[in-house]
Amino acid sequence: MLGLLFRRLSQLRGTGDSLPNLYLIRIESSSFRFNSNATNQPSLTVDYLVNSCGLSPETALKASKFVVLKTTTKADSVLALFRNYGFSLPEIANIISNNPLVLRADPDKILNPKIELLCKIGISGSYIAKILSRYANFLSVSLEKELIPSLDFLKSFVNTDAKVALTLSRLRWSSRLPEIMGPNIEILRNHGVPESSISKLISLQPRLLTWKAERFKQIIVGVEELGLNPKTSVFVHGVRTFAGSKKPLWEAKFAVFRSFGWSEDVILKLFQKQPSIFSISEKVIRERLGFFMNEINWTVDDLLKCPVAFLCSMEKRILPRCSVLQLLLAKGLVKKKSMGRAFLLTEDKFLKQFVMRYLDVQPELLKVYQSVYEEVG
Repeated sequence: MLGLLFRRLSQLRGTGDSLPNLYLIRIESSSFRFNSNATNQPSLTVDYLVNSCGLSPETALKASKFVVLKTTTKADSVLALFRNYGFSLPEIANIISNNPLVLRADPDKILNPKIELLCKIGISGSYIAKILSRYANFLSVSLEKELIPSLDFLKSFVNTDAKVALTLSRLRWSSRLPEIMGPNIEILRNHGVPESSISKLISLQPRLLTWKAERFKQIIVGVEELGLNPKTSVFVHGVRTFAGSKKPLWEAKFAVFRSFGWSEDVILKLFQKQPSIFSISEKVIRERLGFFMNEINWTVDDLLKCPVAFLCSMEKRILPRCSVLQLLLAKGLVKKKSMGRAFLLTEDKFLKQFVMRYLDVQPELLKVYQSVYEEVG
């Protein structure tokens, strides 16, 4: 099974994730340097880009090849609009660096409606600036024909404006989202992935849905071959983990588990239960295994029963709670099998069930718990 996994990963490495060029212009660094003595008087455009828009002289000179200002009236209105939305000068500079032509756009008819569209779905001013600087064509494409359909497409899966905003923060934006993501959504449906899981994947890692369909299908098939059922909620996490895998890293992580006595079949069983474990680093996996198996004497079966323990914070959860549980175990007040459940409880429930409940017989419990939490937290 592990050999199959590696062959699948090797196939994925051989394909590229080619996406459409989303930028009207991309300012790259080069050997060119701005020489302030090249002319006796800097051009109006370059002067404006430097002094009003916050661009460096080098970037301003490059940007001036794409936009020429004969008057600053409209550009002043554009800057005023950006400032009214709370954009800082560096944010404004980033937007204009990536799309200098925005200075010639009508702020009321072209720019404001698109910014308002983002505001209406709950995106804050600071993040709006990031969207406009990252996605230069956002302000250039049609509001009615491209932006609204793409955002409506996202909302048909993630349901709320807040989730759309979160999805946008994780997405490489394109105004052709239905065209790009649609084929991969159909692949998921054809493999039996329920709509709720599709929505979760779009929300958690939307960029996966923008991959080429052939490559994306290899991911789905690969996760199925590793034993995950597409109809289960864990399948989405398997897809996310498998999509981000590289053969050397997987080999290293499997080697760490084997060094602690895990067989290949058991490692794969762990993947099937909690695939996100294989997203964490080799170093962290080694540290967690060392603690659980050597420090608190958990067996492989114990970890298989509570695999989420690998993903819990050592500082905020595992170590403070172990300090309490070890005392209770030593006094025979709880059994070892209770530890896994104790790691999963909320803070309030843990304190109620494993600290406050035993203060009469172990009055030092709360002090021990708080001291370890403060020391390692």
